[in-house]
Amino acid sequence: MVLKFRGLKRCFIGSERVPSLPAPVPVLVLAPAPAPARAAVPPVSLPDNDDLLREILLRLPPLPSSLPRAALVCRRWRGLVSDPIFLSRFRSHHRTPPVLGYFFSDPRGPVFTPTLAPPDRIPPARFSLPPPPQEQPAGGGDRLFFLGCRHGLALLINRRRLETVVWDPVTGRQATVPYPPEFTADNGAHCCRGAVLSGGGADGGDDGDGRSMRPFRVILIRTRRNDCGMTVCMCVYESATAKWGETISTVVTSQVSDLPSVLIGNTLCGFFHWPLGILELDLERHSLAAVETPAESRLHCIDSSSFRVVRTQQHGELGLVILSERSSSLQLWARKKEKATSSSDHDVVLRWVLQRTVELDKLLFSPPRTYTMMDSGFSARKPRILGFDEDSNQIHISVSTCAGAFAIQLETMQFTKLFNAVSPTGSYVSGHPYASFYTAGTQCLARL
Repeated sequence: MVLKFRGLKRCFIGSERVPSLPAPVPVLVLAPAPAPARAAVPPVSLPDNDDLLREILLRLPPLPSSLPRAALVCRRWRGLVSDPIFLSRFRSHHRTPPVLGYFFSDPRGPVFTPTLAPPDRIPPARFSLPPPPQEQPAGGGDRLFFLGCRHGLALLINRRRLETVVWDPVTGRQATVPYPPEFTADNGAHCCRGAVLSGGGADGGDDGDGRSMRPFRVILIRTRRNDCGMTVCMCVYESATAKWGETISTVVTSQVSDLPSVLIGNTLCGFFHWPLGILELDLERHSLAAVETPAESRLHCIDSSSFRVVRTQQHGELGLVILSERSSSLQLWARKKEKATSSSDHDVVLRWVLQRTVELDKLLFSPPRTYTMMDSGFSARKPRILGFDEDSNQIHISVSTCAGAFAIQLETMQFTKLFNAVSPTGSYVSGHPYASFYTAGTQCLARL
């Protein structure tokens, strides 16, 4: 039996006469080095420092929903963002307020149309003008006419009471100022234009007590026909002194059309437009003069829907935007200071320079498109200038009924589509863009 197992061993395993297989070569396997022990890192957290938290909250976008959302995080945040000092710093930090919407004139009073998308959209009812607290005079109620807005303030006139109304739509505060005596002639029939600006700057802040209006200035305009054309009279009211200044005037020799004014430094330019020029009111020197417009602009329509005064962002100079309805193009003009051509004359002359021509269909649409007489079931409308936001240097243009309205930054030519810029009647008409820092909701949350 033992011999049998030895035989099997020689068959399957081999014998001493059969060479055995070479031994496997040992393979050196390198094991990974053990990772060094890491020290325990505490979780990252912001220090419990209100000053640092304020600096972070200051950098939230200046949109209506930013601060109210932050106020809902906790009671501590709510106390910080509702502090009047913080709100003043928030406005100063961002400097440029957003355009919240448009005010359109209506026989029943001003109508607000929002231009922001939810959740930043302001309900139109929030910016509805409340009725005056005074008793209504005999013969009917008051009729308020919207003249314009700037620095978060709106200007209206009450033709029945012969007074101006300065209104802060965000806070709801109002201040009434009676007409100057010389503007009450003919029952104020020829006084129908004006402008308003804040005496404390463009940040839209309060005057500090939380109840009264911040300082403001009102410019009221009266016109009267004469043999030479039309006389334009202006008077400036200072709320700090509660007095009207001296009336100044100039004569315009041709037919004029209304034109919104633009603040350039300490000068208001616009008010009226005629084939040869526009008006310029120097608030510091208290002088009124006519500014000649470029000769090329006289070939275009003088309606405000195709012609606007703007401010060049680079040098803060007087500029013009002319919209050609035929070619749907924008011309950007700037008034430059240049030395006189005479070598013996060191005076500086002002000359209009065409800076840029922009074709709207190529800028706004890719691929470029044009509009036929019937577009998407609606009659096509010619491009129109809706308004100009002097804070952000943006021109607002409606292209057609279906394309909508766009805000175009004049320096960079970057554009954004306005959420809604249609007047309550459903047509694209000229209105008054309203820009302000909306923080009313934050202050209401502070009482929770």
